[in-house]
Amino acid sequence: MKHLPTVCFINPNSTVSMTDTCRRTFDRIGLGSGSIFEFVTNEKGPAAIQGAQDGEFATEAMLKLAEGLPDHYSAFVVGCFDDTGIERLLDKVRRPVIGIGQAAYHWASLLSQRFVVLTTLDVSVPVIWESIKRQGFESQCIEVVASGIPVLELERQPDEALDILDDLIRANVDSHGEDVALILGCAGMTELHQELSSRWARLNIVDPVASGLRLSSILCQEVKLR
Repeated sequence: MKHLPTVCFINPNSTVSMTDTCRRTFDRIGLGSGSIFEFVTNEKGPAAIQGAQDGEFATEAMLKLAEGLPDHYSAFVVGCFDDTGIERLLDKVRRPVIGIGQAAYHWASLLSQRFVVLTTLDVSVPVIWESIKRQGFESQCIEVVASGIPVLELERQPDEALDILDDLIRANVDSHGEDVALILGCAGMTELHQELSSRWARLNIVDPVASGLRLSSILCQEVKLR
């Protein structure tokens, strides 16, 4: 009997509701029956990852978490847009590791020659720029824009967050036109994607959680477990 490849989606922060949010995105996008996804919360991590210090704390806890995980996974997805600890996790698990930011950059670059990232707080902007440069997307990224919305407020006040992002999208269209792809730069924005895409149907708005899930579902089919 053939065993289906299994992907481990790790939420590197400790907020279980954020893990549940990502799981709902998985249910919504419908990836078929070719792979199994399991969702894990980094319970020893920070409640939210906002800036480099939180990222370092989350990475150390995530690496310890990985030590106790079963070895049947074909691939891993790290569910933070900062791509928290993806290189160090790759060194530890020796399986493909996809950051949702990384996935979103690839996805956006296939949709458009240029993209803009809409993220949460100012403290996250330099971390995201560093990731963009390290992964070779600097020439395609026009800017990284902070919305001023703390990560956990995306769940607590979604209507307010939608209005703020809506205004930022309008400003982006005024500045850069409609051909530029827009990336939602936080896992917590995934449940806002459908509404924003409905409001701005003519734009390419990229959901990083969906991007990471879709790419990992393809990649895990090619992994040979040893």
